[in-house]
Amino acid sequence: MRTPREESSSSIYHVVARGSGRQLIFEDDCDRKVFLTILGRMSMKYRVKILGWCLMGNHIHLLLMAPIGEISKAMQVLLCTYALHFNEKAGRSGHLFQERFMSEPIEDDEYLLCVLRYIHLNPEKAHIAAHDCYDWSSFGEYIGKPRLCSTEYILSLFDTIRDFIMFHRIESNERHYLDVPDGRRTTRSMPDAEAIRIAESVLDGVPLTDLKALDKSQRNHYINMLLDSHLSVQQIERLTGIGRGIIDYVKTCQ
Repeated sequence: MRTPREESSSSIYHVVARGSGRQLIFEDDCDRKVFLTILGRMSMKYRVKILGWCLMGNHIHLLLMAPIGEISKAMQVLLCTYALHFNEKAGRSGHLFQERFMSEPIEDDEYLLCVLRYIHLNPEKAHIAAHDCYDWSSFGEYIGKPRLCSTEYILSLFDTIRDFIMFHRIESNERHYLDVPDGRRTTRSMPDAEAIRIAESVLDGVPLTDLKALDKSQRNHYINMLLDSHLSVQQIERLTGIGRGIIDYVKTCQ
């Protein structure tokens, strides 16, 4: 029996969903645009206010305002609809996302602002891009023109847009935020987009997402090919959904 979700008196929640087995859930910008389109439709259908968002390689952060029951319905539709798109495009089947999304209630304005800043700083934490240069978060909506977000309330907590921008340059480590812990290095040998390009070239038409379902000898053969192409164990895990333990074992047998 599932543990009931903790409810917030403010109806504001930090929501995180991640790929099953930490695999990538976005292969390109087209996927990200599709996800945002579905997110916008979900928001209108279930009357869920979007206060913030950030799309990472294998997980998403959302800052949502609605009763938790409505958020649960909306997230189920969002994740299932996007998974259908991704699986159809990739010619794969099975779960794309971890079974249950994570949620954290937010009760006060101070924590609300800190969570939004944390969400926007995720690309910097992952050494992908500066938060103000990253195209796939709501930071640009707050300093430009809103598309998905309801920005009025949070911006009303600052005197000027400049104050909002300056707030993002202050990172506090005093509180712990809902995250996707994986116990790994934050640095990567190459960007995931480059890793995908190399992997697709090496595999010569074999879809990355099919490797997990192959028999053991074939699977290990392709893992060896990816390792020989200088992809890291972490990258192969994200690209294929194959567990890190299996990849480490294959690596030791080379």
